[in-house]
Amino acid sequence: MTPGSADPRVLRRHLLALRRAVDELRRHTGRPVEALDDWDELRVVERGLQLCAQNALDIATHLAAGAGRDVPDYASAIDVLADLGIISREFSSRFRSVAGFRNILVHGYLEVDRTILHRVLNTRLTEFTELVDLVEAHLESP
Repeated sequence: MTPGSADPRVLRRHLLALRRAVDELRRHTGRPVEALDDWDELRVVERGLQLCAQNALDIATHLAAGAGRDVPDYASAIDVLADLGIISREFSSRFRSVAGFRNILVHGYLEVDRTILHRVLNTRLTEFTELVDLVEAHLESP
């Protein structure tokens, strides 16, 4: 990465990892919340969502750094994507909660609420693919 620019290879690696994690998680959607009572199912979903969140935030922080923007936290990195015109303000305000969700998953605050995992799994995966599509479009733009 040269100063003042993001490295497209790094971004594409994160985009691919994010897309793969979402594709894997889609196999687990549509099940009742009680499916997460199964330890193996719970760990697959929890880890998959952690990978989605971390890759999305790594993409955001890389793009922010490439634009010379200092971000004090992950949520601010999402806001910078809107400042740069990569995502809309509406998407930014909706998606920035992924930062707090990531912290809960990574730091393992005792036990993650299964209903929250179930809700994110079944209602918010499309936000990750939307981010992938928007960042890919940004990379393809002149």
